[in-house]
Amino acid sequence: MLRSFEPAFRQGKAMGVMCAYHEIDGVPCAANHWLLTDVLRNEWGFRGFVLSDLGAIRMLYDTHHVAATPADAIRMALTAGVDIQFYDFDHGTYQGAIVEGVRSGKLSKAVVDTAVGRVLRAKFELGLFDHPFVDTTLAPRVTRTADHLATSLRSARESICLLKNENGLLPLSTGTRRIAVIGPNAASVQLGDYAQTGPTPSLVSMLDGIKSIVSSDTQVLTADGGDIDAAVSMAKQSDVVILGLGERQGISGEGNDRSSLDLPDNQERVLEAVSATGVPVVLVLQNGRPLAIGWAAQHVPAIVEAWYPGERGGQAIAETLFGLNNPGGRLPISFPLSVGTLPDFYNHDPSKREHYIDTGTNHVYPFGYGLSYTTFRYDNLSADPSTGAKAIDVTVKVTVTNTGKREGDEVVQVYLHHNTSSVETPDKTLVGFRRIALNPGENRVVTFHLTPYELEVWNMAGKWAVEDGDYTVTAGGSSTADLSTTFSLRPAP
Repeated sequence: MLRSFEPAFRQGKAMGVMCAYHEIDGVPCAANHWLLTDVLRNEWGFRGFVLSDLGAIRMLYDTHHVAATPADAIRMALTAGVDIQFYDFDHGTYQGAIVEGVRSGKLSKAVVDTAVGRVLRAKFELGLFDHPFVDTTLAPRVTRTADHLATSLRSARESICLLKNENGLLPLSTGTRRIAVIGPNAASVQLGDYAQTGPTPSLVSMLDGIKSIVSSDTQVLTADGGDIDAAVSMAKQSDVVILGLGERQGISGEGNDRSSLDLPDNQERVLEAVSATGVPVVLVLQNGRPLAIGWAAQHVPAIVEAWYPGERGGQAIAETLFGLNNPGGRLPISFPLSVGTLPDFYNHDPSKREHYIDTGTNHVYPFGYGLSYTTFRYDNLSADPSTGAKAIDVTVKVTVTNTGKREGDEVVQVYLHHNTSSVETPDKTLVGFRRIALNPGENRVVTFHLTPYELEVWNMAGKWAVEDGDYTVTAGGSSTADLSTTFSLRPAP
């Protein structure tokens, strides 16, 4: 797990980090000297400050029970490498514990000086002593500018994943005579966790977006799906149904766990009842986590995953439904068949793969998956290692061709497998990806460079090392890609 955080500090030079609530092998993160000092600072070279997640220091006392008093919790956190509390305790308690700890000798003065120095360094580097006051007019001037809104719209467009498009149902025609837009997410805007909840101008729902694109002769019917009979009746009157389902605000995000990944409330019943009418159905999901949509994957002809697309998300969804935006998003996580098939991740170790006798598979849609309104072909995959005096560099090249009839984005993905290694490694690991745009008939050679960072394994000696041996590289449009080649790393003669 540490591996995914390391680049933020080694390459990104991050200067602020928040320590977490949980424990590792019984040691809470806020009291973990090995984590916050040995690894973060001594191994990774972190020079910034560590802030407790809100309440993490207090939890040493009242949740983890590794500290007998608040003063003990504060002392443990400072000694481990936490520099600032996030108002875990009132200021009097926190400051008093530090003063008393130093006076009694329980808390080293050097520890306090080090924590203060880290905070002061950040303030000096930010120029806060030269310019201590903020511009109170800045926030209203820069919040939600035209550039910001354009970025929001682009993010929504590019993150949409087309999961199914049976018989080319999508894109829809803007001249469709009658469209039913049904479901709790049809007219609502899904912003995601910690988003601004007050009145915000120019929020665009999926319904708003659809109405702005379709022909003036198109009749758009709508219902929230609460009355299933009414939803069925509306569907029967329509040429196509767009179902806006998924998760609502407040059930996905920090502290909002669910015991089921099924569609919430009555949504599965709405989905199946409307689908039973025989009218073509497009399912549009807005949600913050993968959902178990096994029935939909089998019975619904078109499925669009929009995630929580933000305030311009409705426009991006509508543009995608009617072909003004060619979807190019790819799943950053597998969609499990059910909660019973969890955990489900693509880069599993070979010995940890589960094979369920009643399902035969773990997932409905795999990591990296996503369709387009065009098609792509992969050819001429090569992997050429060079082991010069400076470092190992494996050059991976693959030719990608747009074989369809319209321009589109493809996310080129490269996966690595260690054929034999000193420790068990995953069947495949994503080591590179790049999003490219290609016109119809256009091809491009896409190049990746695999460095020791992508090649090394955590070996039996507890160190990262690049091992000699044979490797398999696979390239394609998802984690199920099958165009492969091999290369070898051998000891220098």
